[in-house]
Amino acid sequence: MGTMSQVTLDSKGRILIPENIRKKAGITAGSRVRVSVDDGVVIIRKSVGPEEFIRETKGVIKKGSPVKIVDPLKLKEIWESKRI
Repeated sequence: MGTMSQVTLDSKGRILIPENIRKKAGITAGSRVRVSVDDGVVIIRKSVGPEEFIRETKGVIKKGSPVKIVDPLKLKEIWESKRI
């Protein structure tokens, strides 16, 4: 599975993500994350900004592909709606 730690929920519903996990996930103070639940499992994902998404997906759809080329930000919106 990957790195795992046990943490305690405080009275306000907060948890502290251990430093080693934050570093591996690239999460720093002020980072935005997405939280979801899938079959009782709480999932925390680092949010991907528009610039990073465009940079990471540039060139994925090639000219002549049967996949329609769309605006990268619209594609990000579709991608995020399916992940959570």
